[in-house]
Amino acid sequence: MSVIFFDIDGTLAVGKKVPQSAADAIARTREAHNQVFICTGRPRRYVEQHFGDYADGFVCSNGRLAFHNGSVLVNKPIAPNQVEHIVHILDERNAGYAFFSQEELYYGGNESYRHVAEEANGPTKDLAQAYAAGTSLYSFDIYFAVTQERDAIATALADLCLVNPHGPHPSADVTVLGYGKGDAARDVTKALGLAHGDSYAFGDGINDLSMVEAVAHGVAMGNAVDELKEVAEFVTYGILEDGVAHGLAHYGLA
Repeated sequence: MSVIFFDIDGTLAVGKKVPQSAADAIARTREAHNQVFICTGRPRRYVEQHFGDYADGFVCSNGRLAFHNGSVLVNKPIAPNQVEHIVHILDERNAGYAFFSQEELYYGGNESYRHVAEEANGPTKDLAQAYAAGTSLYSFDIYFAVTQERDAIATALADLCLVNPHGPHPSADVTVLGYGKGDAARDVTKALGLAHGDSYAFGDGINDLSMVEAVAHGVAMGNAVDELKEVAEFVTYGILEDGVAHGLAHYGLA
C-alpha cells in the first residue's frame, strides 16, 4: 500500500472540475488499496464539499490540519500572536483577508473584497468573533484588486509566510512558515504506518515544493512552475493532457 498526496488547483482540478482521466485513475489506485490524500491550501469545508469523493483523507490549510476517515492526524493551528502580527501587516496594506478554522471562515480587513471570499468559500463571520471565542485558525487567504497589490503583500509577509496565487482569481492562499504541506505529508505517512518509500505527491505550485521534496517520489505537473520541476523526481504531462493518469501509470499505481 502507498499514500499519494495531490494538490488541487492546477494539479487535480481546474476550478472545481476534475478531468475524467484523473478521476478514473484515482478510482483505480484506490481500488488497489492505495490511500489518496488531497493536500491543499484550501480549508476543510471547501475540500470536503467539492472533492470528498476523490480521496481517503485530506491535508488542508497548507498542512496544518489533516484527517483520515474522520480521525484527525495533524492539528497545528497558527499561534494567536502570529495571527495578530499578520493581521497588523495586512491592515497596513488595506488588504482583504479571511482566516479559516476547521469549520468556519472569518473575514477581516478591506470590506470591498468580502464578496470575493464568500463567492469562493461560502458565508463568512467577522474575525473579531474568532478572537472573542478563542477559535483555532489554520490558514488564510488574501484578496486584492491587482497583482501589484498581491506582490506588495507577499513582500511584506516574506519573513513569515509564502503566498500562493490562485491563477487569475484576485486571491491567494498563504502558508504560514513553521509547518507546511511537507511536514504534514511526512507525519501522515508515519501515522498510516507506511514507509517513506511508499509516499508520492503531485503538485504544480510554489507551495507544493515542501510536499514534493518531503515524499519519496515527487511528481510535478507539466504545467508546474519551474522551481517545482527542478526538484521533482518525475515531470508528468499537464493537467489537461491526462497528467495525473500518466503520472500514476508511470509508477504502476493505476
